[in-house]
Amino acid sequence: MEVKKTDRRKESIAEAMNQDAKSPAFNEKRAIQRRVAYATELFQGDVTIRTLLESLAEGVVIVDSAANIVFINSQTERLFGYQKEEIVGCPLNTLIPEKLHSAHEKHVNDYFKSPRVRPMGKERDLIGRKKDGRDFPVEISLCFLEADGYPLSMAFVTDITLRKKAEKDLKTRNEELDAFAHTVAHDLKGSLTGLIGYSDLLSQKDVNLEEQTIRESLDEICASGRKMANIIDELLLLASVRKEDVEVTPLGMLSIVNDAMIRLRLEGLKDETEIVLADKFPKALGYAPWVEEVWYNYISNAIKYGGSPAKIEIGAEPTNDGFVHFWVKDNGRGLSDAEQSGLFTAYGLRKKEKSGHGLGLSIVKRIVEKLNGEVGVQSQVSEGSIFSFTLPSA
Repeated sequence: MEVKKTDRRKESIAEAMNQDAKSPAFNEKRAIQRRVAYATELFQGDVTIRTLLESLAEGVVIVDSAANIVFINSQTERLFGYQKEEIVGCPLNTLIPEKLHSAHEKHVNDYFKSPRVRPMGKERDLIGRKKDGRDFPVEISLCFLEADGYPLSMAFVTDITLRKKAEKDLKTRNEELDAFAHTVAHDLKGSLTGLIGYSDLLSQKDVNLEEQTIRESLDEICASGRKMANIIDELLLLASVRKEDVEVTPLGMLSIVNDAMIRLRLEGLKDETEIVLADKFPKALGYAPWVEEVWYNYISNAIKYGGSPAKIEIGAEPTNDGFVHFWVKDNGRGLSDAEQSGLFTAYGLRKKEKSGHGLGLSIVKRIVEKLNGEVGVQSQVSEGSIFSFTLPSA
C-alpha cells in the first residue's frame, strides 16, 4: 500500500514537472523544488535504496543537471555539518569554497554533457567547505544515473584529512632521511679521511717525524675519532626520540644545565668563554636526559659561533600560556633570515670555518616537540642570536 502511495506521488510530481517544462511562464525556483521533491520520493520512498545509501561509509550527494542538491545521506550531514532540510535544494557550490565556484560549475556542466562513471582509483582530490566555514580535503568519486528519464549525478564523498596528513608526514620523513644520509655520510667521511691520513703518516717507517708532529697527529686522530663517535651517538639518540615514549617529570633545570656544562668542559671548553647563568629556573616538565642534550647543543653552538671571546647568557622565564621559555644568547655575528629558515633541518647550523656535523639542532627540534614544546631563534646580523625552547610548566 505504501509503495502504491509513493508511486502515485512520484507520478503526480513528474506530471507537474512536465507541465513546468512546457509552460511559457517557466519558474526555475519552482522547478528546482519539484525536482527535489521527486528525488526525495525516489530515494527516500524506497526503503531498500534509502537503507543502502544510509549504510555507506562515504557521504552521498545527488545533484541534478542544474547542479542543485536533491539528496544527501546521513554521512554527508556529519561531514559538512548541514541537516538535510538545510541543504537539499541548494546549489552544490554551497559545499565548496567560493574561490572554486567558477571552475567547479564548468566541471559539472562538462560532466552532464558527457556523463560517465569515474571508478575508484581515478578520483579527483577537491576541497569541501563545512557549514562553519572550515575547508577540508575530500575525495570525490562520481557516477551518472537516470531516474525516470531525469539525469542525475551521484557523488561519493570521503574526508581524506587524515590521509593527507599521513602523506605529508611521510614525505617530510623521507626528505629528512635523505638529508641525514647525505649529512652523516659527508661528515663521517671527512673525519675518517683525516684519521686515515694521520695514521698513514705515523705508519711510514722511512720518515723521521719530530715529536711535536707525532703528538699533533695523535691529537687529530683522537679528535676525528671523538667526532665520529659523537655523530653515531646523536644518530642513536635521534632513533630513540622517534620511537620511545618517556615519562615527563618536574625538572631540576639548573642541575641539568650544569651537567651539560661539565660535558663541554671535558671536551675542551675554552677558558676565555664567559657564561652568565641565571640563579634559578622556573619549574618545567620534561625528560632530563633529553633536555640535557638540548642545552648541550645550544651552548655548544653558542661557543662555536659566538664572538671572540664568546659571551653567553642563559636564562628562562614563564609565559602566559602555561609554558616556560628557556634561552641561550650569544655574541656572534648573527644570522640572516635565510640562514634562520634552515637552522632546524638536518643540515643545521653549518659554516665552513667551524666544526659541527649539522645534526644537533634537528635533534633538538625532535626532542622539544616530543616533549610538547617548541624551538625558536631570534637573530639579526651583527647583533648575535638567541636560541630558545619551551616546555610545559610544572
